[in-house]
Amino acid sequence: MGAAWVESLPVARFHGVGPVTAAKMERLGIVTGADLRAKSLDFLRENFGSSAEWYYGIARGIDHRRVNPDRERKSSGSETTFDRDLDSEPEIVAGVLSQADEVWAWCDKAQAFGRTVTVKVKFADFQTITRSKSQPRSVDTQEDLRAVSEALIRSVLPAAKGIRLVGVTVSNFDQPAKAIDDILPLFDAAVPVA
Repeated sequence: MGAAWVESLPVARFHGVGPVTAAKMERLGIVTGADLRAKSLDFLRENFGSSAEWYYGIARGIDHRRVNPDRERKSSGSETTFDRDLDSEPEIVAGVLSQADEVWAWCDKAQAFGRTVTVKVKFADFQTITRSKSQPRSVDTQEDLRAVSEALIRSVLPAAKGIRLVGVTVSNFDQPAKAIDDILPLFDAAVPVA
């Protein structure tokens, strides 16, 4: 499944491929991971120099960076892609509030509350914008998260074009988020072990 996912992924989503490189790749006919995988290492060296080996590897799912499962979590977010482009304000606001509720569920369970709320919007033409607001104190109630998220999405409404995706992220935690093992015990303490 991993290989198929990498092949379908737009190159702009690959780690290490920024907007300028993605535009250059597109000019060279490289739009997806499959397109990148089809290019030889020599072709990539000729066009991307010292980054060629990295691009060659990631197109094949090769990444030797160390995995750190215990790293401190810096944000929590949720986004959704709609099945059609939305232009109705009530539908767009409802989509953002739904994402805020998903983020809140994680924040509440982890007891991790941040001061910065970001709303992401991807339009029908794939242009992506974000709007953020940092609070003087943590957003520590679901109602506050919903209110800030709604205010941020309303700052871009009415939209001049349809909206395909919305997302909400909370970051700038006051305290490090707990590891999931600290949140969900393996066994219920009330159940005796025989």
